[in-house]
Amino acid sequence: MKLVIVESPTKVKTIKKYLGKGYKVVASMGHIVDLPKNELGVDVEKDFEPKYIVTNSKVLKYLKDSFKNIDTLVVASDLDREGEAIGWHIAQRLKVIDKTGRLRDKDKKLERIVFNSITKEAVLKAVKSPREIDFDLVNAQQARRILDRLVGYKLSPLLWKKISYGLSAGRVQSVAVRLIVDREEERDRFKPDEYWSILSDLSVKKLNKNPSKVVLKSDDGDKNKKKFKGIKFELTKYKNKKVDISNEKDAGKIIDYVYDKKWIISNIEEKEAHRNPKPPFITSTLQRVASNIFGYSSRKTMTLAQKLYEAGFITYMRTDSYNIVKTELKKIRSYIESEYGKKYLSPKIKRYKSKSKNIQEAHEAIRPTDISKSVEELKLKGQLKKLYNLIRNRTLACQMSKAKVKNTTLGIKIGDYLFISRGQIIVFKGYLQVYREHVSENVLPELELKTRLYPRKILGCQHFTSPPPHYSEASLIKTLEKYGIGRPSTYAPIISTICRRKYVIKEGRYFRPTEIGKVVTKLLKKYFEQIVDTGFTAGIEEDLDLIASGEIGKLKIIKEFYKPFIKNVKRNEKQIKRDEFTVLGPSKYKCPICKKKMVKKISRYGVFLSCVDFPKCKGMRSLDGKSEKDKRKEIKKQVNSDEFKSKYLPAPKTSDGKRMILKSGRYGKFWAHPDYPKVKETEPLKLKEKCPKCGSPLVERKGKWGKPFIGCSAFPKCKYIKKTKGKK
Repeated sequence: MKLVIVESPTKVKTIKKYLGKGYKVVASMGHIVDLPKNELGVDVEKDFEPKYIVTNSKVLKYLKDSFKNIDTLVVASDLDREGEAIGWHIAQRLKVIDKTGRLRDKDKKLERIVFNSITKEAVLKAVKSPREIDFDLVNAQQARRILDRLVGYKLSPLLWKKISYGLSAGRVQSVAVRLIVDREEERDRFKPDEYWSILSDLSVKKLNKNPSKVVLKSDDGDKNKKKFKGIKFELTKYKNKKVDISNEKDAGKIIDYVYDKKWIISNIEEKEAHRNPKPPFITSTLQRVASNIFGYSSRKTMTLAQKLYEAGFITYMRTDSYNIVKTELKKIRSYIESEYGKKYLSPKIKRYKSKSKNIQEAHEAIRPTDISKSVEELKLKGQLKKLYNLIRNRTLACQMSKAKVKNTTLGIKIGDYLFISRGQIIVFKGYLQVYREHVSENVLPELELKTRLYPRKILGCQHFTSPPPHYSEASLIKTLEKYGIGRPSTYAPIISTICRRKYVIKEGRYFRPTEIGKVVTKLLKKYFEQIVDTGFTAGIEEDLDLIASGEIGKLKIIKEFYKPFIKNVKRNEKQIKRDEFTVLGPSKYKCPICKKKMVKKISRYGVFLSCVDFPKCKGMRSLDGKSEKDKRKEIKKQVNSDEFKSKYLPAPKTSDGKRMILKSGRYGKFWAHPDYPKVKETEPLKLKEKCPKCGSPLVERKGKWGKPFIGCSAFPKCKYIKKTKGKK
């Protein structure tokens, strides 16, 4: 009998079915061992020895019980370095091997198996060819974990002292925040320049009325481009040089000049071009495209991909390799030929070069395990259906023929002015038959030289140069990948972390830094430039890859990083002045206690006004100038209003008989003891409306990410949730 340990419980049933008798399959639920949360957990004096503790004793006991009277442990955790470390820890805790990987008992055996997809063929093949634990991968994971812990636990306390308690810094997260902060600063410095474009809406047929002259200010010009009834021509050159129109007066002169002239085709260019298919998906490209097309967050994409993988529908979703194995390439190409015809199949097998320097971590691109299976056959619905279709179509496209397009350019010369209209016709779809991201066709009519066209209207459109756009999830991941920061498994956690810690907020699809994010980045850029330097962080990632491939030892990398880093921390801890980063500037308000001036300050919860004489005087106001006394008056007035009384139940009494007062917190309003937070006695703000399921009063709450909802006050016994008005 062999015990097979996988990470996820959703894999157990499927793999057990494939292996049959002689195998027992259980799940570890991910890591069962990690560094402790309440201490550094790394002995810097003894070669950075990590202090691991059991984080899930219940699961460990279950694994030990499952391993009783069994002679062979089969580790089947995921095939990346995190999975390798999980397997190593499990084998140690079950006392099969020691720290060095040597077997502790001759009667016990250890087998490590990896499979890129959860299919019968892949699992059985893996079982037939087990290997040992790859200690290079384990060392790479350990090095990453130790480096992250050293940065977090040495820098974060410094931020607590110099800015505000509860802040944190991270080896990779701080670089991501810096990118967003730098982009915001770049946008703030940007000064827009005015420019004008001249457009004409031309008809093939002669018109009975004179063309109209239209001047459109700012964004109206861009909106009007979509309302052309005829062929759109744009002024591109003046005296064979790129046209440059900077004001309305000059634009008007040009419109007046060309208005009553004849518009005759003076130049026609037609050129055939090819469009090549893109490579199959890797983690970063899947996250980017799913964000652009569906608006999915990176975490949402990875959650859906995990479900598809565990169901056996796609290959492993954390990868940076474009490789597809030969046997699968043959199946893909055979399917294309049978379904779409030979002309849609690329003449030769297409192979795409991987950017990864450590292919051990990613054996294949993300692809369907069976290319012939459609979403209908797999009975997929909703978001899973969309993502699977996207992966399947991109996989098919990567082995399909090029698309052929005909680019057409029409030119009309009026004096020294050249107007151009460009169009594109898809002559042969090729891979576009199955996969399109952004393909637009502006089909122009067949026209001959010297054909006269007739203007419907001539437009002068005002524009302003735009600052660089805010980062979206897609563009942030693309930038992190470009600089070599992070790896496939880390993009989603990086973004989740910087949002959860309120260093950035998401407005629609775009990130903006918060004030606390700006302040933390300012401190790190000034005193710990290396930590937020893209080149330095990318160099660490490359070093981790070298450890994973066995080219360098983990201790060397950790030592080289830690010695100058800790020296810098100790030096700057004395140099950094708290007011340099916590005081943002003066204000027009006076202290409600001593009447002295107030300054803008920052805490982890945002910007507020503080007395200049702090800590002697602890007078405070909110940014709008309201003091705590003002707020209490407002709350009292609100609680006593007829509207409030008609909607909510009265304030409850405390355990010592006092009437509770209304407070506002990060998850919404609540009742609290008058001496809160010294006396931590609270009650939710209950509505008069009752729960339709259990009859308890309903309450208004905010979710983890700030989204409001109405739920039952009896939660968690009753899990009724009601959507708020205007919210999806």
